[in-house]
Amino acid sequence: MVWNRSVVIPEGFPGLQLKLALSVKLSSGLRTIPPQEAHFNPRFSFQVLPSLTMNHNIITIAKEIASVIHTTPDDDIARHCAVIVREYHEDRSEERGERLIVCTSLVESGHAGTDGRTPSVIRVFELDTEEKRLQWFEK
Repeated sequence: MVWNRSVVIPEGFPGLQLKLALSVKLSSGLRTIPPQEAHFNPRFSFQVLPSLTMNHNIITIAKEIASVIHTTPDDDIARHCAVIVREYHEDRSEERGERLIVCTSLVESGHAGTDGRTPSVIRVFELDTEEKRLQWFEK
């Protein structure tokens, strides 16, 4: 069974994605949204990202534009009752000729039957040298 906690409703929220705290264990940990993350990420998107210098022809960052958080003072409860609204760029990536990389996938490791330290992307694509990694990113 595949679990995904990001929901896209194109008719209701065009260009947006809802990141839900479903409290489902997808991989190494229970997927929730800490209140601090829900409070901070939209501010980061609008206060910090605009001041960063980057080539917008090669990188797009999906801004987190709003969040909803339970008002309980207990963070252990609030983390299960949160939603982050973020921009959704994946729907037209092919027509723009783009390839998408989920950044966390570049450092994910610890799967059964592995050494627990080597990121899966290095193992799966046999990127065992820096040169191979650079060529992979360039491609």
